Amino acid sequence: MGIYTFTLEQFHIDNTRSRHEDTDTVQFRLAVGNRSLGSQSFSAGDVNNGDHGVGLRFDRVVLASSATAAVISYVIFNGDTGEIRGGLDGLSGQVADRAMDKLRQRVAQPGAHADVPELDYTAEGGVSIADGSNWAGYVMRRIGLSIHDFVFPNCDGFVVIGSVAKDKSGWDRAVDAAGGTTYRVTIRYPGYDSAHGCGSNSDYTVTWSVTRRRASGPSLRAFLRENGLAPAPGLRSLAPGEPISVRQLMF
Repeated sequence: MGIYTFTLEQFHIDNTRSRHEDTDTVQFRLAVGNRSLGSQSFSAGDVNNGDHGVGLRFDRVVLASSATAAVISYVIFNGDTGEIRGGLDGLSGQVADRAMDKLRQRVAQPGAHADVPELDYTAEGGVSIADGSNWAGYVMRRIGLSIHDFVFPNCDGFVVIGSVAKDKSGWDRAVDAAGGTTYRVTIRYPGYDSAHGCGSNSDYTVTWSVTRRRASGPSLRAFLRENGLAPAPGLRSLAPGEPISVRQLMF
């Protein structure tokens, strides 16, 4: 079996949205199958160009079968998050929900199977969207909103909105291709138009990773114990709401 860790490692700024420093808040969310594992927030404070560690993570995640979907979503906002309708956490939830919906639509297509091609709003390693560099407007439309719904004073605004959805087999293929332990991706988010009097448009990158640990011995119970997991009161406690068996866990 595999136990997975999803980590939002850092963001890098080549150019701030504000004239000098951005005041950034990061929201990171994970959904697995039909359940949300919640979200985590990190206040980066006042930041300028360069690398900025985040370190938000969801550890000891069990994906029960090859068709189990896992969706990460993340948002970075410069400014007062109280200005965001529904809050930053609510927005990250909408992004994750739309990614999960899209993945399910692919599964439902004729001829589809559990090994679903990965869905990615941004294409790994760069932005691949209809409006060139206007990634924020693209993502907003994908979640049923308009960027014009978010008019902020001063230089406040989104500097990153992203999500990635794969089923377990998709995550495993990515980890295997990256050497078998950690799959790490850095994605660039060039900014949309900032208000008059602000600095030039923001230019951020985000680095996230997925790490997989697999049982190397014959004892599934020992592997779970080594990783701080206990199948109590039964195996289903490892993946609530999903069918699960010893056979599934051994792959």
